[in-house]
Amino acid sequence: MQAGDRGIGMGYTGFIDRFEAICHEHLQEGRARAFAFVFYDMTNGVVRRALSDAHGFRLLHEKTGKDITLFYLHDRAIEAHWRSFNKTFMEALGVEEQATPPCMVFFRVHGENIEDVSIYRIDEQTTDPVLVVAELEQYVDDAIKRLNAEGYVSALSALGDLIARVGTLSKVGEFLLKLKGAV
Repeated sequence: MQAGDRGIGMGYTGFIDRFEAICHEHLQEGRARAFAFVFYDMTNGVVRRALSDAHGFRLLHEKTGKDITLFYLHDRAIEAHWRSFNKTFMEALGVEEQATPPCMVFFRVHGENIEDVSIYRIDEQTTDPVLVVAELEQYVDDAIKRLNAEGYVSALSALGDLIARVGTLSKVGEFLLKLKGAV
């Protein structure tokens, strides 16, 4: 969340509450057909530089539009807690066994179910942040093309450097309870 060019700081509980509200709002208003998280080392690394220094935050926001609601945290927001944030969210999504940061995780919400979870590795061997942004943009572009062609996000499993695809994950309420229980 931004206020002009500045990020809006919030604690974990505030983030979870806002996350829940955004998910419900975007689904009800047709503002998102899928959701995604970028999990990465928020204090160091090429993905952090790509998102902040290479304008990745802005570029990805422009790419996702009304199709995908993309979540990521800025490194200064929870600098001391990024590992626990990544771990908690990955466990709640049920992908902790298949994925390690840096990665991008897409998922759909069908009614109360979280489904069509797909995990994509982000190449951390790339040292150029601009190339990492291009990789993330390509994942988003491919996801949107598949959403438009298929009308159903299960086609996301064909994206990029797929690590794993998980079917129905859990209920949205269970997911949020797991997140809230981690406080």
